[in-house]
Amino acid sequence: MNEPLPECCRELHITNRAELIDCLTALEETDDMTIEALRERLKHLSVIRHTDLLSMFKEDEGILDIYDRARVKIQNAIDAIRNLQTPE
Repeated sequence: MNEPLPECCRELHITNRAELIDCLTALEETDDMTIEALRERLKHLSVIRHTDLLSMFKEDEGILDIYDRARVKIQNAIDAIRNLQTPE
């Protein structure tokens, strides 16, 4: 599961709300991922949010909530790995 992007998010051919929600939900899965893969997911979330699918976010607060939840979960996973790698 060390793939940075789930299959449903790779091509960015998301055309409707259901596909966007599937992608955002898939990006939330952070188990057994490297910090580099997690960073790639965080970057991809930003691209989705601020460029490619901006209009869908403006129209639907529920999607924004899912986006925020995914972003926080990925950032928390990055922080947890970073804390494990930092000697005390």
